[in-house]
Amino acid sequence: MSNVSRRGFIGASMAGLALASSAKAGVITSDIDAGALRPSKTTPLGLYLSPTAAHKAMQQDPEILFVDVRDPIEITFVGHPEGLDRIVPLMVATHRVDPRSGQYRMAQNPNVVAEFEALLREKGKSKADPLFVTCRSGSRSAHAVRVLIQAGFTNVWNLTEGFEGDTNDQGARALNGWRNAGLPWGYQLAPGVAWQRPAG
Repeated sequence: MSNVSRRGFIGASMAGLALASSAKAGVITSDIDAGALRPSKTTPLGLYLSPTAAHKAMQQDPEILFVDVRDPIEITFVGHPEGLDRIVPLMVATHRVDPRSGQYRMAQNPNVVAEFEALLREKGKSKADPLFVTCRSGSRSAHAVRVLIQAGFTNVWNLTEGFEGDTNDQGARALNGWRNAGLPWGYQLAPGVAWQRPAG
């Protein structure tokens, strides 16, 4: 797949909240009914986008940062949206299995905020500049957004359907999401996008 230019806009939530961020910024228009969201997908800023709206915005403004907060191993096997600026995992898989769930335990990434702040410095952005955050289906990304808000970020948008989307009646992630919308995605990461575990 070609490396697609993505990005665009800044500013209004479903309720018409306008956010001024940079002189060259436009307006990001939410296409999500915030009242219909599960609590796990909501954030205090109330800034939500579908993958389709996010992709359109990023095509129009290549300056918007786009971050995936899933575990890197998950991304390796499932794929990721094209156009990511960075992977900053909210949690990472351990090699310990939870006997109740039969799945690998996840451990919090203690450097989430520092890694987002480093990305801002690298890209010459501030905590008021627009930032799109995604995960599998919109809950982890909402958690990450809440963490970032506590650290002073003021223009962070949750992609409420995530990459794989919500589950249907058969338990398959086939209802919505980046991949199901037919947006560009792949398995190969562009240089500088992969997460690097901090030394030490």
